[in-house]
Amino acid sequence: MDKDTLFKQVLEENKDRIYRICCAYERNADDRDDLYQEILINIWKNLDKFEGRSLLSTWIYRIAVNTSLMHIKKESRRNRDKTELNENIISTTAENIAETEEKIETGKNIDKLYSSINELPSLDRVIISMVLEELSYKEIAEVTGLTVNNIGVKINRIKNELSRLMEEKRDGI
Repeated sequence: MDKDTLFKQVLEENKDRIYRICCAYERNADDRDDLYQEILINIWKNLDKFEGRSLLSTWIYRIAVNTSLMHIKKESRRNRDKTELNENIISTTAENIAETEEKIETGKNIDKLYSSINELPSLDRVIISMVLEELSYKEIAEVTGLTVNNIGVKINRIKNELSRLMEEKRDGI
């Protein structure tokens, strides 16, 4: 299979996963899109180097996470403000009000979750983003270099920390 065909296949199978990784690392929509493009470029550049020692999806995940970490380092050096107001378009028609309110609440909860994830140490962000992608403990261990047992313990601790952070955000602390 030629590189173009393989890249298209990889992109089709992993585009949503890659985008969710971007969401976990970048809150600003424009920066998130830049990160997504950066990840795709790195996958393209390194596609010839894939040796098949792991699953292709695991290899892509590593590229996405490593690119995200480098992106965050680069951005922090620029010392830019990463906050952006979330604008919600509210429909005023009577039949859409309840649906719109539910979507807004869901959106706020998702924002709180990603905001809480962004407060975690980088390794914890990597691990929880893989949990959200429903990777097995074994696959997470392969990506992180930790043992499967250690992954289980870390996931439990990360979930507890996320619960605490989400509760703080709910209470407005």
